Amino acid sequence: MTRHNPQQSSATVEKQLDQLVERLSAGEQSPSTRALLIEARRLRSVIANWRTVAPLPQVRDEMLARVLHISAAVGESMPPSSNGMMGRGRNSTQAFSAIGPGVVYPELAGFNAGGTTEETVITDGLGALPQTALDVHPVRIDVSALSPHLAMITDPHSQRADAYRALRHRLVGAGDPKVIGVTSAHRREGKSTAAINLAASLREGARGRVLLLEANLRAPSLAQMFGFTPPACFGEQLIRHRKDPLEPWVAAEPLSPLHVMAVNPTLKHSPLLDPIGFSIAVDRLRMAGYDYIVVDTSPVLDSADVNMIADSVDGLLLTVLAKKSDSKSIKRAMNQIGSMTFLGTILLE
Repeated sequence: MTRHNPQQSSATVEKQLDQLVERLSAGEQSPSTRALLIEARRLRSVIANWRTVAPLPQVRDEMLARVLHISAAVGESMPPSSNGMMGRGRNSTQAFSAIGPGVVYPELAGFNAGGTTEETVITDGLGALPQTALDVHPVRIDVSALSPHLAMITDPHSQRADAYRALRHRLVGAGDPKVIGVTSAHRREGKSTAAINLAASLREGARGRVLLLEANLRAPSLAQMFGFTPPACFGEQLIRHRKDPLEPWVAAEPLSPLHVMAVNPTLKHSPLLDPIGFSIAVDRLRMAGYDYIVVDTSPVLDSADVNMIADSVDGLLLTVLAKKSDSKSIKRAMNQIGSMTFLGTILLE
């Protein structure tokens, strides 16, 4: 019985992804090929961080499942090369024999060389696309029932609300990022609260509309925090727009001109965020007339979702909860964020 070596496994996967990127870059640049190339580059960036920061077991298994999936997808969509590199079928999966013992990926059980892959549709150029259509549904919220931590809505004249206005001005002075991700090291460290308050503060200073987008499919909370049922689940919209990117997007409007695209927590959906579908969504929503888009993401250390959407946001804010967040977790989170544009931390009490 051989002993599993995590460093060797990571190096093997990185090498495989390097080959994927090389092959996809040299191939015909069709929409599906470009989508696979984006995915391969993101995966390579995430796994490269494992050299210095060991991933959690569930994160590692998820990423390796994604690598296997994209490797098989490339084998299906592109013919084998003359030297046999990255061919389909048995040869395309043998390189992953060092990943680890006893890891089973149920979602890949029926995926083989004779199967089919889902067609991927991405945009060929933003300038060639029409303005994104929106279907906006005004919703009523009971401000008195909201958490007092949502100060920008419940107590807009408070010092806490003024702190978010100060954050808004600092962001404008730091290059004025238009798509801002808000995350934390772990769950229950205030990231969704900060995302709502930040979106509400940006709404005050925006000439147009502001969108609050929920990218946390594992533990969605925005609908519950606002107290409304989403007119359309954002997770389901991602699936629909993979097939038809020009279909109108559906948003709730709890406060004009603040729009919210939230995940419906009562519906069954995959907990995995589709990074290509999310990239399509942000590309289209940038053209929907929004001055700012605030993205409530998954916690950094609970999954690799934050890294997977790195190319879709202009920068990332990390929330830190006083007397709860520990310095080791914060450091690990910042290391995992890696080369993403880091805008700073938000200290919450």
